Amino acid sequence: MISVIIPFYKAENFILQSSKSASIQKIVSEVIVVYDGCPNTTFNELKILLYEMDKVFLIHHKGFINQGPGASRNLGILKASNNWIAFLDADDYFLENRFDSFKKAIKNDLVFDGMYEAAIYERSTKLYTVLKSLSPSKLLHYLIRGTYGHFCTDGIIVKRELCLKAGMFNEELKLHQDSEFWLRLAFYGNLVAGDIKNPVSIIRKHENNRIWKGTSNSSRLKQWKITWRWAWDKPVGIINKLLILRKLFKYKIGSLRE
Repeated sequence: MISVIIPFYKAENFILQSSKSASIQKIVSEVIVVYDGCPNTTFNELKILLYEMDKVFLIHHKGFINQGPGASRNLGILKASNNWIAFLDADDYFLENRFDSFKKAIKNDLVFDGMYEAAIYERSTKLYTVLKSLSPSKLLHYLIRGTYGHFCTDGIIVKRELCLKAGMFNEELKLHQDSEFWLRLAFYGNLVAGDIKNPVSIIRKHENNRIWKGTSNSSRLKQWKITWRWAWDKPVGIINKLLILRKLFKYKIGSLRE
């Protein structure tokens, strides 16, 4: 069975659809919505909104304060009762086929620690995906390079024990903490491709979306600084370290021009 973790912040217009899209999946036993100190919606208001939602459990940070999506997902991971964890942003939603590839892999006794799949932008034909199935041993390299694209938060399922082993989401990052975490998951675990050609989730773009409003060269520079801090003493390979340094140089130059 699967635990789905949904951080909630300024998504009162979307959280019902998001939660329902997860709870209707038979393989999902719990949907953990993490209240992240939202100024527009109180914890009690969200509790009332989700009151009759099947399988949904609402939790919060100490003092109901805002901690960011990384800390919210980490809290959900720690509270989860299942070993398989899937993530969903509160303004996005799963499609009916969300866990079909996962269920097939489990049925066929495939050994893996996580699976990534395609998502698609709402009212678009643009997929957010990895363009080809990659060997787990090469996934870290190609995620750093970006040669074959990337997967997103709404398209991955991973073992809870791997999340703990990899060190969880970095709470210093208010943006891109998911992209940074995927690199560490690829290093410590065996991540395989599921359905990378057909979407399993829908991604929304709207005015309150943090990633669309906040992404910049400076935010990317901070992300890659943290990746370098993690990678410099790890056996990730000299080529990967050089690629990370190239990213740092690229975003440093870009941030000076902002």
